[in-house]
Amino acid sequence: MTLERGNAFTPVASATMIWPWGTALAAGAVSGVASFLLTGLSLSSGLTTAIFFFSLVGGAVAILGSKGDRRARRYAGQYPWRFAAAPALLGGGATAVVSYAMMLLAGAPIAGLFGAAWVGLGSAAVIWVILGIIGMVAGNKSA
Repeated sequence: MTLERGNAFTPVASATMIWPWGTALAAGAVSGVASFLLTGLSLSSGLTTAIFFFSLVGGAVAILGSKGDRRARRYAGQYPWRFAAAPALLGGGATAVVSYAMMLLAGAPIAGLFGAAWVGLGSAAVIWVILGIIGMVAGNKSA
């Protein structure tokens, strides 16, 4: 996708152009390690918590931050619910994949599929709502 004048801007393009990789990775790593240690060394809990906070903190800092492409920040401020869809799909999809992999290792392929889908949809919905509200309230519409 090119960023020439007049081209349509998408949520995925805006999310990737202003994504704060360092902050998001740090938030995911800290929360994942804390969850791993606090839940009795549960690998799936640590991974899914890290994915959730990577998406949530990354999306929030992208909306609130002042770095990155100005068109991407303006898009995120003008269309907060569309922008929030990209981090929500990333977080929900990755959570579902990790959850299903752990269910397969536990020996529940069919029940694990439905359970992983439910967990992924739930986490995607939570991320989408939180980032949409942050974008509506504090998004920079004039970037």
